[in-house]
Amino acid sequence: MKVCITGIGIVSPLGIGKKVNWERLINSESAVKYNKDFDIYSASVDSFIMSPEMREYEMAKTAILEAIHEANLDKSGYSKEKIGLCIGESKINLFNNIFSLGNTLSKNLKKTFTFYGDSSTVSAACATGILTVIQGCRLIENKLCDAVACGCSETSIHPLYIAGFKNIGVLTKRMPSPFDRNRDGFAIGEGACFVVIENIEEALKRNKKIYCEIAGYSNGIYSNNTLAIKSHSKMKDIIKVAAKHEMPDYIHTHGTGTKLNDYNESMAISEAFENAKEISLSSTKAATGHMLSVSGLIGLSFSALAIKNNIVPSTLNFKSTEINLNLDYTPNKARKKIINSSLTLSFGFGGQGTGLFLKKFKNS
Repeated sequence: MKVCITGIGIVSPLGIGKKVNWERLINSESAVKYNKDFDIYSASVDSFIMSPEMREYEMAKTAILEAIHEANLDKSGYSKEKIGLCIGESKINLFNNIFSLGNTLSKNLKKTFTFYGDSSTVSAACATGILTVIQGCRLIENKLCDAVACGCSETSIHPLYIAGFKNIGVLTKRMPSPFDRNRDGFAIGEGACFVVIENIEEALKRNKKIYCEIAGYSNGIYSNNTLAIKSHSKMKDIIKVAAKHEMPDYIHTHGTGTKLNDYNESMAISEAFENAKEISLSSTKAATGHMLSVSGLIGLSFSALAIKNNIVPSTLNFKSTEINLNLDYTPNKARKKIINSSLTLSFGFGGQGTGLFLKKFKNS
């Protein structure tokens, strides 16, 4: 059974809504700036005015509403029992003053959006976002759902999380520069992203616009070390399984801007594809900040938009690299290119990795 994307909703430091995010991204704009309160570089959703304890939920609600509206789920004809909801929660929301199992993001979204089909909650650090989509695909492939809304939300610019990231040495001391030889870490970002995925046959019956087909996916443990990456071998395996040994035209990398991730991810890509130098790569984390659990999902959304518009987003702040693999990181400026397929990668703390392979849908 084939699965496709029919709706996208984004709240990110670049703005609220898919349109403004894409326009600012391909214009090589960045929302990362110096945060004097915490002496870090970060990217916040400044246009979203909301009390701290409500931001995670309200950003999620805004993103899911955009995705559902675009997919026109309320007029889809699907029974409520056949619409699922997969939500990612990678950590406790520390801004929430009253924490209980009944007051989580998942519970609150399920109360707001009355889906009666299968639902699940996913937690896998930075791999969470893509894993919600993989879980949604399985619900559709097993005929438990006709459509699933998948996504997550993050508000992690918090003193405790900042202290933890500083302690392990992964925060940049300048503007983030993925894959550049002077890279020294990432800038924390926040936001939310949701996509609606459907059975392609059912989407076609209701004449719904299809962004692309989800043609392959994989997830697994790529490192046995909680914080460090010792080898790129299992990264390569995740990449090859997701892409079904096909070479994508574009890869939205995890690209955190840390020394180990960018080197090992580059090595994995280079070894996974015989002509890897022909693939356009980019990391958008220098534009949005590292949105943690949301990062893979917004990367997936940007990959779908790249296929739709035949434009490769750029990797900002890139000058040169010591990773001598002759890879094309699409430095600093978006580029027009026919994109028939893309691969989105996420490799999270704790060793969980995911890949999701998209293909242009021929009738779109």
